[in-house]
Amino acid sequence: MSEHRLISSLLRPFYRKGRDAEFRLPGALGNQSRLLCIDPGDLASVSFHMPLINAIHRQYPGCRMDFLVPESHASLIVPTGLAKNVILYKEGQLNPWRPAYAALLKKLGTGNYDMSILMSFEPRPRLELGVLASGAPLRLGPSHADSWPAVNCELRSEPGDEGYLGDRVVRLAPFLGLEKSRLDARWPLPSEKIRHVAQQVHFHKPNPDQMLIGFDPGVGKSGHVFALENLEFLVRQLTSQLVCRVLPLGEPEQKERLDEFGARISQIPVGLSRDTLLDMVLLLTQCDLFLAGNTDFFHLAVAHGVPCIGLFSAKDEPHWVPGGRDHVRVLRLAQGEKVDVATLMDAVEHVTRGRAATASRVIPDPVPGEDGDTEEPSGPDTPSPTSPHGS
Repeated sequence: MSEHRLISSLLRPFYRKGRDAEFRLPGALGNQSRLLCIDPGDLASVSFHMPLINAIHRQYPGCRMDFLVPESHASLIVPTGLAKNVILYKEGQLNPWRPAYAALLKKLGTGNYDMSILMSFEPRPRLELGVLASGAPLRLGPSHADSWPAVNCELRSEPGDEGYLGDRVVRLAPFLGLEKSRLDARWPLPSEKIRHVAQQVHFHKPNPDQMLIGFDPGVGKSGHVFALENLEFLVRQLTSQLVCRVLPLGEPEQKERLDEFGARISQIPVGLSRDTLLDMVLLLTQCDLFLAGNTDFFHLAVAHGVPCIGLFSAKDEPHWVPGGRDHVRVLRLAQGEKVDVATLMDAVEHVTRGRAATASRVIPDPVPGEDGDTEEPSGPDTPSPTSPHGS
């Protein structure tokens, strides 16, 4: 018996409240509506739903939003100003054999919600029951064979649909009566904290031509992780070509790997706080360039418009690749392969739109005739001008 069916048979009483409620599309939401957003603990998946959440908040400012989030994401959710109420949960609390799980479902059932959203593309049976227990007539969640009755609004991918996951949820906007202009993929970070971290970055990196490059060495969405030796090699290539500081960024749960990676490189600016998830995301928004595997922070960088380069493996499926974005370039690497320097720098130049040129350590060949220089013929005894890195 699948976990979905086991949970439903044991906890069937929770099904009664929301199962037969009616809703209408568009028109399910308005200024007096109540919305429950459930965070499955997957930062990329939550980020992919953010355009919808932002649009609802902007179009219906009176709509009350409550969030059910894991404790690890609280520092990022609470300061957004989106949530009227934030309910925290621990992974152990989702054990259907414990009273705490039944208590959580009961609490969700008191919210009088008009809509509930499980921000996930993967089956989450224990949280899907929370969607149903909320009593909301409209229940958005992942599409799979056992999703009903917990989920009654799902996005089904068409055969051969390999489009970026981050672009899928916005397809629901017309059905919810949301204006396209209100869709914004960026995380709604508090402006005063953005200003503060920008000041801190300027203080610790006063040279405006010096690039701040974020780097996430963490485990990717497909479970693949690059060897730290290869990532260290890549950083050395970058720092030999660019005047820059490199800042390890990623989820605090991967602190050990972040610290190990940081110990291998020497260009880390000191004094920038990276204690919480919010600290990490704020610093991410200040980066001139971001590099990562197929990680949560890579997809956050994509959403925020940060110039970024994704280092993907053969395990990373096409739906993880952000298409149609000039500030993103994905490089496919084989197991143990190191990035070709020319390919890397071409990608950097592309995503930064020439910003890297001002931070280049390579002195370009002078153009004859510029700045009052006159062109002199080159003979056998007259060497042509060359870059100091050209030979």
